[in-house]
Amino acid sequence: MSPSRLRIFASSAVFSFRAEFNWLNPGMWLTMKLVLPFSQMAFFVFVAQFLVSTGNSPFPNPVAYMAIGNAIQSLSWNTVFAVVNITGEDKWQGTLPLVLATPAQRFPLFIGRGMIHMFDGLVSVVFSFIFAAFLFGVSFADTDLFALTTVLLLTAFTMAGFGLMIGGLAFYFRNPIVFANIFTFVLLVFCGINFPVSYLPQGIRFISYLIPLTFGVEAGREVIAGSSLVVVSPLIGQMLLTGLIAFVLGYFFFRTFENSARKNGRLEAQ
Repeated sequence: MSPSRLRIFASSAVFSFRAEFNWLNPGMWLTMKLVLPFSQMAFFVFVAQFLVSTGNSPFPNPVAYMAIGNAIQSLSWNTVFAVVNITGEDKWQGTLPLVLATPAQRFPLFIGRGMIHMFDGLVSVVFSFIFAAFLFGVSFADTDLFALTTVLLLTAFTMAGFGLMIGGLAFYFRNPIVFANIFTFVLLVFCGINFPVSYLPQGIRFISYLIPLTFGVEAGREVIAGSSLVVVSPLIGQMLLTGLIAFVLGYFFFRTFENSARKNGRLEAQ
């Protein structure tokens, strides 16, 4: 990447994050990092514990299964919800015409807008793993930390691409926050967070394999159970493929909207 593109990428990442969270103070940010991942994980883990206590567990060790799944899924609040909401913030704050009027190269501008959220999402995962280990007894003794870190970084990166794809599509609608809410919760159903993907009806199961998080969660579980990076490399490959497709589709939606808006003069009315 050329220095000019790198500069656009970095500035787009930093300023989009600061603009979206200009109301956020460190105390509130930390509260969100602690309360949201914990409350979501606790809800599903308590359900798992109830199933175990009644002897109705649908699969082995559901507590660890759900705790790990929800820990990794917690990054989607940043990489999907926050990234999609960039579009809404641009519209409601009146900055969308300025974004589209800039002469900066579009590709690094587009990609950069989701990258800080990727790293913020990883912070959520770290807190979630702490909850899983110390409150719900999930063992990380056999975990290859390098492999787990690699899986989480790639999961966050590909899910930022998924968020940019949904955000690019949401450009066409007046209130993108609706899409942010819908797709954040869709992930809980389709990505093997609280039950295996094989439990889904066969007619809709294919949707799971279109979302990078499905492969990231499965790879994360295997690494925590002791698998090496080589063993989970097929899952990583599938995750990268779906993530890159999402980036390309998102960029296509973004440019299509931009060209359409320039022609009909309806930048904020789409």
